Amino acid sequence: MGAIAIAGTGCAYQGSSYGAHSPASYPTPYYGGCGSSYTPQGCQNNVGGTRFDLELGAEQFVSGDIIGAGNALGGGDTTLDVGYKDAFKSGYRVAAGLARDINPSTTVSAKGFYNEADGEDGVLFGSGGQTASFSDYKSYGAELGLRKYVGYGGAQLRPYLGGTVGAAYVDDISADDGGGPIVLNDATWVPTASGTAGFEMPLSQTGAIALEAGLRWTGKQDRAAGLGLGEDSSRLSVPVTLRGSFRF
Repeated sequence: MGAIAIAGTGCAYQGSSYGAHSPASYPTPYYGGCGSSYTPQGCQNNVGGTRFDLELGAEQFVSGDIIGAGNALGGGDTTLDVGYKDAFKSGYRVAAGLARDINPSTTVSAKGFYNEADGEDGVLFGSGGQTASFSDYKSYGAELGLRKYVGYGGAQLRPYLGGTVGAAYVDDISADDGGGPIVLNDATWVPTASGTAGFEMPLSQTGAIALEAGLRWTGKQDRAAGLGLGEDSSRLSVPVTLRGSFRF
Protein backbone atom coordinates (compact mmCIF):
# COMPACT_ATOMS: atom_id res chain seq x y z
CA MET A 1 0.00 0.00 0.00
CA GLY A 2 1.05 3.55 -0.07
CA ALA A 3 0.40 6.92 1.57
CA ILE A 4 -0.51 10.27 0.08
CA ALA A 5 0.11 13.83 1.18
CA ILE A 6 -1.82 16.74 -0.19
CA ALA A 7 0.64 19.40 0.83
CA GLY A 8 1.06 22.79 -0.75
CA THR A 9 4.83 23.03 -0.67
CA GLY A 10 6.99 26.09 -0.27
CA CYS A 11 9.22 27.54 -2.98
CA ALA A 12 12.51 25.80 -3.56
CA TYR A 13 15.27 27.79 -1.93
CA GLN A 14 17.57 29.47 -4.41
CA GLY A 15 19.45 31.87 -2.13
CA SER A 16 19.31 33.79 1.12
CA SER A 17 16.07 35.55 0.09
CA TYR A 18 13.23 33.88 -1.82
CA GLY A 19 10.73 36.71 -1.91
CA ALA A 20 12.37 38.41 -4.91
CA HIS A 21 12.96 35.37 -7.10
CA SER A 22 11.98 35.51 -10.72
CA PRO A 23 10.10 32.74 -12.57
CA ALA A 24 13.34 31.86 -14.37
CA SER A 25 14.76 30.65 -11.04
CA TYR A 26 12.32 27.70 -10.99
CA PRO A 27 11.61 24.79 -13.30
CA THR A 28 8.50 25.11 -15.44
CA PRO A 29 5.65 24.51 -14.79
CA TYR A 30 6.22 23.86 -11.09
CA TYR A 31 7.73 26.78 -9.20
CA GLY A 32 8.55 24.99 -5.96
CA GLY A 33 4.93 24.59 -4.92
CA CYS A 34 3.86 28.12 -5.81
CA GLY A 35 1.63 26.94 -8.64
CA SER A 36 1.97 27.20 -12.40
CA SER A 37 1.41 31.00 -12.39
CA TYR A 38 4.26 32.43 -10.34
CA THR A 39 4.35 35.83 -8.70
CA PRO A 40 6.79 36.79 -5.92
CA GLN A 41 3.87 37.88 -3.75
CA GLY A 42 2.01 34.64 -4.34
CA CYS A 43 5.09 32.64 -3.47
CA GLN A 44 5.63 34.55 -0.26
CA ASN A 45 2.01 34.03 0.72
CA ASN A 46 2.21 30.30 -0.01
CA VAL A 47 5.46 29.61 1.85
CA GLY A 48 4.96 29.66 5.60
CA GLY A 49 1.33 28.60 5.38
CA THR A 50 -0.19 25.90 7.55
CA ARG A 51 -1.52 22.72 5.99
CA PHE A 52 -3.66 19.80 7.07
CA ASP A 53 -2.03 16.41 6.36
CA LEU A 54 -3.87 13.12 6.01
CA GLU A 55 -1.93 9.85 5.63
CA LEU A 56 -2.92 6.30 4.78
CA GLY A 57 -0.46 3.47 4.35
CA ALA A 58 0.68 -0.09 4.83
CA GLU A 59 3.32 -1.27 7.27
CA GLN A 60 5.16 -4.60 7.57
CA PHE A 61 7.37 -5.76 10.45
CA VAL A 62 10.83 -6.83 9.30
CA SER A 63 12.72 -7.52 12.56
CA GLY A 64 12.34 -8.01 16.31
CA ASP A 65 11.28 -11.14 18.26
CA ILE A 66 7.93 -11.57 19.99
CA ILE A 67 8.98 -14.94 21.52
CA GLY A 68 12.59 -15.76 22.32
CA ALA A 69 14.23 -19.18 21.97
CA GLY A 70 15.08 -21.46 24.88
CA ASN A 71 12.14 -20.98 27.27
CA ALA A 72 11.05 -24.28 28.83
CA LEU A 73 7.61 -25.54 27.78
CA GLY A 74 7.62 -28.80 29.74
CA GLY A 75 8.36 -32.33 28.62
CA GLY A 76 11.79 -31.24 27.42
CA ASP A 77 10.37 -28.89 24.78
CA THR A 78 11.55 -25.29 24.46
CA THR A 79 10.38 -22.22 22.60
CA LEU A 80 11.68 -21.22 19.20
CA ASP A 81 12.38 -17.69 18.00
CA VAL A 82 9.20 -16.07 16.64
CA GLY A 83 9.61 -12.69 14.97
CA TYR A 84 7.07 -9.92 14.69
CA LYS A 85 7.18 -10.54 10.94
CA ASP A 86 6.08 -14.16 11.62
CA ALA A 87 3.38 -13.29 14.16
CA PHE A 88 1.64 -10.43 12.30
CA LYS A 89 0.40 -9.79 8.80
CA SER A 90 1.04 -6.57 6.91
CA GLY A 91 -0.99 -3.88 8.67
CA TYR A 92 -2.42 -0.45 7.97
CA ARG A 93 -1.69 2.94 9.47
CA VAL A 94 -3.67 6.19 9.39
CA ALA A 95 -2.45 9.59 10.59
CA ALA A 96 -3.64 13.19 10.59
CA GLY A 97 -2.12 16.44 11.74
CA LEU A 98 -0.78 19.88 10.89
CA ALA A 99 2.37 20.89 9.01
CA ARG A 100 4.05 24.25 8.47
CA ASP A 101 6.85 25.51 6.22
CA ILE A 102 9.61 27.15 8.26
CA ASN A 103 11.58 28.06 5.13
CA PRO A 104 11.27 27.27 1.41
CA SER A 105 12.90 23.83 1.75
CA THR A 106 11.94 22.70 5.30
CA THR A 107 8.59 21.64 6.76
CA VAL A 108 7.78 20.65 10.34
CA SER A 109 4.73 18.64 11.40
CA ALA A 110 2.79 17.26 14.35
CA LYS A 111 0.35 14.38 13.94
CA GLY A 112 -1.57 11.63 15.69
CA PHE A 113 -1.74 8.08 14.33
CA TYR A 114 -3.36 4.67 14.70
CA ASN A 115 -2.06 1.40 13.30
CA GLU A 116 -3.24 -2.20 13.37
CA ALA A 117 -2.05 -5.54 12.00
CA ASP A 118 -3.93 -8.87 12.12
CA GLY A 119 -2.28 -11.69 14.04
CA GLU A 120 -1.22 -14.85 12.22
CA ASP A 121 -2.73 -18.28 12.99
CA GLY A 122 -0.86 -21.56 13.40
CA VAL A 123 2.56 -20.00 14.08
CA LEU A 124 5.17 -22.60 15.12
CA PHE A 125 6.70 -21.58 18.46
CA GLY A 126 7.75 -24.82 20.23
CA SER A 127 10.41 -27.43 19.51
CA GLY A 128 7.75 -30.13 19.92
CA GLY A 129 5.64 -28.70 17.10
CA GLN A 130 3.48 -26.43 19.27
CA THR A 131 1.64 -23.69 17.36
CA ALA A 132 -0.29 -20.60 18.43
CA SER A 133 -2.55 -17.89 17.03
CA PHE A 134 -1.59 -14.30 17.84
CA SER A 135 -3.83 -11.41 18.84
CA ASP A 136 -4.03 -8.35 16.59
CA TYR A 137 -1.33 -5.72 16.96
CA LYS A 138 -2.86 -2.34 17.83
CA SER A 139 -1.22 0.96 18.74
CA TYR A 140 -1.83 4.71 18.68
CA GLY A 141 0.22 7.76 19.51
CA ALA A 142 1.70 11.06 18.33
CA GLU A 143 4.77 12.18 16.40
CA LEU A 144 6.76 15.29 15.54
CA GLY A 145 8.30 15.33 12.07
CA LEU A 146 10.58 17.23 9.73
CA ARG A 147 10.84 17.09 5.93
CA LYS A 148 13.79 18.48 3.98
CA TYR A 149 13.22 19.01 0.26
CA VAL A 150 16.40 18.30 -1.69
CA GLY A 151 15.66 19.17 -5.32
CA TYR A 152 13.47 18.13 -8.20
CA GLY A 153 12.87 14.75 -9.80
CA GLY A 154 11.12 16.28 -12.79
CA ALA A 155 8.97 19.22 -13.74
CA GLN A 156 6.23 18.21 -11.30
CA LEU A 157 8.05 16.08 -8.68
CA ARG A 158 9.87 17.36 -5.62
CA PRO A 159 11.94 14.76 -3.69
CA TYR A 160 12.46 15.00 0.05
CA LEU A 161 13.94 13.26 3.07
CA GLY A 162 12.06 13.12 6.36
CA GLY A 163 12.17 11.91 9.92
CA THR A 164 9.88 11.62 12.96
CA VAL A 165 10.16 11.04 16.70
CA GLY A 166 7.24 10.21 18.95
CA ALA A 167 5.54 7.81 21.33
CA ALA A 168 3.08 4.94 20.80
CA TYR A 169 0.79 3.09 23.18
CA VAL A 170 0.88 -0.60 22.19
CA ASP A 171 -1.90 -2.90 23.42
CA ASP A 172 -1.28 -6.25 25.13
CA ILE A 173 0.07 -8.88 22.77
CA SER A 174 -1.16 -12.41 23.42
CA ALA A 175 -0.98 -15.88 21.85
CA ASP A 176 -3.42 -18.79 22.05
CA ASP A 177 -2.07 -22.36 21.75
CA GLY A 178 -5.53 -23.89 22.19
CA GLY A 179 -5.75 -23.49 25.93
CA GLY A 180 -6.82 -19.86 25.91
CA PRO A 181 -4.91 -16.63 25.24
CA ILE A 182 -1.68 -15.99 27.15
CA VAL A 183 -0.40 -12.42 27.42
CA LEU A 184 3.17 -12.23 26.15
CA ASN A 185 3.90 -8.48 26.34
CA ASP A 186 2.10 -5.93 28.52
CA ALA A 187 0.43 -2.83 27.11
CA THR A 188 2.65 0.23 27.54
CA TRP A 189 3.93 3.46 26.02
CA VAL A 190 7.09 3.06 23.92
CA PRO A 191 9.26 5.50 21.93
CA THR A 192 9.20 5.56 18.13
CA ALA A 193 11.38 7.05 15.41
CA SER A 194 11.41 6.84 11.62
CA GLY A 195 13.28 7.93 8.51
CA THR A 196 11.56 8.33 5.14
CA ALA A 197 12.17 9.39 1.56
CA GLY A 198 9.57 10.39 -0.98
CA PHE A 199 8.32 12.58 -3.81
CA GLU A 200 5.73 15.31 -3.59
CA MET A 201 3.63 16.60 -6.50
CA PRO A 202 1.52 19.78 -6.41
CA LEU A 203 -2.10 19.65 -7.50
CA SER A 204 -2.80 23.36 -7.03
CA GLN A 205 -1.49 26.33 -5.08
CA THR A 206 -3.14 24.89 -1.97
CA GLY A 207 -2.86 21.12 -2.41
CA ALA A 208 -0.35 18.37 -3.19
CA ILE A 209 0.07 14.61 -2.97
CA ALA A 210 3.10 12.56 -1.96
CA LEU A 211 4.29 8.97 -1.89
CA GLU A 212 6.94 7.94 0.64
CA ALA A 213 8.57 4.87 2.17
CA GLY A 214 11.08 4.31 4.94
CA LEU A 215 12.00 2.47 8.11
CA ARG A 216 10.31 2.79 11.51
CA TRP A 217 11.74 1.78 14.92
CA THR A 218 9.41 0.97 17.83
CA GLY A 219 10.76 0.53 21.35
CA LYS A 220 10.44 -2.63 23.42
CA GLN A 221 7.47 -3.63 25.55
CA ASP A 222 7.90 -5.34 28.92
CA ARG A 223 7.38 -9.08 29.05
CA ALA A 224 4.24 -10.12 30.91
CA ALA A 225 4.60 -11.69 34.36
CA GLY A 226 4.00 -15.42 34.76
CA LEU A 227 5.27 -17.72 32.04
CA GLY A 228 7.43 -14.94 30.64
CA LEU A 229 7.41 -16.25 27.07
CA GLY A 230 7.32 -12.81 25.49
CA GLU A 231 10.54 -11.26 24.22
CA ASP A 232 11.01 -7.64 25.29
CA SER A 233 12.73 -6.57 22.08
CA SER A 234 12.30 -3.47 19.96
CA ARG A 235 11.16 -3.93 16.38
CA LEU A 236 11.61 -2.46 12.89
CA SER A 237 8.91 -2.06 10.27
CA VAL A 238 8.72 -0.71 6.72
CA PRO A 239 5.95 1.86 6.10
CA VAL A 240 4.74 2.83 2.63
CA THR A 241 2.53 5.88 2.77
CA LEU A 242 0.26 8.03 0.63
CA ARG A 243 -0.04 11.52 2.08
CA GLY A 244 -2.46 14.26 1.13
CA SER A 245 -2.40 17.87 2.35
CA PHE A 246 -4.43 21.02 2.03
CA ARG A 247 -2.99 24.46 2.76
CA PHE A 248 -5.21 26.96 4.55
